[in-house]
Amino acid sequence: MSFGGQVRLLEFQQRYSDQLLTVLTILLAIMLFVVAPIQAAGLLIIDAFGVIVALVMVGSALVISASPTTTTIMLGAFLLNFAVVVLRLIRPLTYDLYMVAAAWVVITMTLGFVVARRVFERGQVSFHRIIGAVLLYMLIAMAFVALFILVGLSAPNAFNGLVLEDSQKISSSLIYFSFATLTTTGYGDIVPVHPVARSLCNIEAVIGQLYPATLLARLVSLQIEGRRR
Repeated sequence: MSFGGQVRLLEFQQRYSDQLLTVLTILLAIMLFVVAPIQAAGLLIIDAFGVIVALVMVGSALVISASPTTTTIMLGAFLLNFAVVVLRLIRPLTYDLYMVAAAWVVITMTLGFVVARRVFERGQVSFHRIIGAVLLYMLIAMAFVALFILVGLSAPNAFNGLVLEDSQKISSSLIYFSFATLTTTGYGDIVPVHPVARSLCNIEAVIGQLYPATLLARLVSLQIEGRRR
């Protein structure tokens, strides 16, 4: 990237990076809580919408982090996800769920790192940064959705009440299960039985308990520090 391009990117970052946190939160919330249930009801739209959201995530990561390396990692994962969507239109793939899950692990974890740095960095706490904290919470749930897919595909019957197959309901079911674990709501119709699945659930539940306390403590300290300045 040329020097002039870097300057323009930094200017764009300073102006719009916080607003992008809110935009990403809205898009991801729509995908998780609107599009996925609609797909589970029989309308095949989540693949296309997921590609759009992933592309926005890549662009947002570039603006928020101003890091070509981070963007390259996310772009590679996006292209893998996009290739699976296109190839599905031609013929079924044997390992398409593996590839989609791996792509979303990379996308969510990389973007989560970028968002966390922005949300918890020094400076005045704004509305958009608080919304960014909500975004980070949802990205954690999404990362575990992808990890649960990988575990379920590698170890059949890893979950009672859930069959890991390429169906319209799989995304909605795992989103529901991941948030039930993250918020420690409790299990009902889906239960982890494989040791690795249970371990992942334990990790997600611990994160879900520690995150709000850590978030509040950090935001309060940033607000106090910002007022002193």
